[in-house]
Amino acid sequence: MVDEHLIIYFFVFIASACIGSFLNVAALRAISHESIVFPSSKCPKCNTPIKWYDNIPILSYFLTIKGKCRSCGEKVSIQYPIVEAITAILFTGVFIAFGFTIKTLLLIILLGISIVIAITDIKEEAVYDIHSWILIITALIYSVIQHNLTFALTGFISAALIMELIARGTYYLIRKKQDSKNKEENKEENKEENSEQNKEEIDINSYVHKYKRAFGEGDTYLAAAAGALIGWKYFIIAVATAIILQALCILPQFLIKLYKQNEKRLLFSILSFTVLAIIYFVLSNLFNLNIFVVIGIVIPMIYLAIDTITRLKNTTTKEGFSSLPFGPALLFATYLVLFFAPQVIAVIKKFILMV
Repeated sequence: MVDEHLIIYFFVFIASACIGSFLNVAALRAISHESIVFPSSKCPKCNTPIKWYDNIPILSYFLTIKGKCRSCGEKVSIQYPIVEAITAILFTGVFIAFGFTIKTLLLIILLGISIVIAITDIKEEAVYDIHSWILIITALIYSVIQHNLTFALTGFISAALIMELIARGTYYLIRKKQDSKNKEENKEENKEENSEQNKEEIDINSYVHKYKRAFGEGDTYLAAAAGALIGWKYFIIAVATAIILQALCILPQFLIKLYKQNEKRLLFSILSFTVLAIIYFVLSNLFNLNIFVVIGIVIPMIYLAIDTITRLKNTTTKEGFSSLPFGPALLFATYLVLFFAPQVIAVIKKFILMV
């Protein structure tokens, strides 16, 4: 006889996948400024309405339409089944952990709106106010129920202030260096070219110049919600975790572009430093290393670190390095800390701080 709990979990999974389909629509139509209700699902290229049997979450992509629009043959993004599957897994996991409770309902709302925010931020680097405020209000309600009003408001305000300080402080550090560099370059160019170049730079960085911050206000809203949800102390851990995750995501792209630009010496220093760091970590956890072994590993690491920093300062990229939005990383880190705080702290201590 089939366990009744498995049947319930199955239906929760199916319902969650359907919600994931709606989250895709909500995110993409926020970007296109369309209603999330009308019209019904359609092909973004030919606008042909999608039949119900071609709109079954996860399955239709692989079984009926096979990744293409049935009418015009336009390729359908793999984003659709991925978001549907992630939503189904997350919502079902929350339900299994907390059952039919108000906590489950609030967590589903939080995770759902976070998925929408992550999609819009990744695709367009845009965090819409309506989504942010739904996240903030739900986080405050959750925190008041799970903790108290003081915990919620303290985390909310502290996290927003911390993120604002990071945004504005980083801006002035970057601009000071950039302005100094621009002045030196401008001396070597004629006035007409300088005027054209400066105009283009202002157009590209108009938001940064106008509001004097290193990144948008959307990240501050997300930080405020995260602080309300997990408190200011855990928020600091979440920010550190998000930075690490961001670095891990950007590093492969960075190394590939260095290779394409024939910066093989710099690439060698970075990879060698990484290999030595891994060797040191493994050996230090397996054996009691004597001072000579430690010195033999640490001194080359210091040399490689200095060489890397020096060469990075002297390296000008030909294409530039496209950055990833910080919002999704911060949201992901926040939920990691919310659900697995002891494990996250243990990993940071062991693998990052090596204590």
